[in-house]
Amino acid sequence: MDRSAVIDLIITCAREYHPTAAGPNGDGIGPSTRLFGHEGILDSIGFVSVVVAVEQRLRDEHQIDVSLMDDRAVSQAHSPFRTPETLADYILRQQDGPRG
Repeated sequence: MDRSAVIDLIITCAREYHPTAAGPNGDGIGPSTRLFGHEGILDSIGFVSVVVAVEQRLRDEHQIDVSLMDDRAVSQAHSPFRTPETLADYILRQQDGPRG
């Protein structure tokens, strides 16, 4: 699965949870829309709902099994949950496996 497809999947899940959310230019949710944290479009319940939906769709539709709410994600200096782009990059890094 390529990066743009993962970004699209994340955006779809975020739109399904919060269809009236406006992105940075008021044009809806896009790749650089802040998802969570300062100026994020999701509250804590929405954040968890979207993350679970992304995990489920990756598993059900693409046979990709990732765990997004693990210690690695939470302990990073820069949260992978900031935008659809950063979350997609995190997912793809997990899919590639750990690097040493």
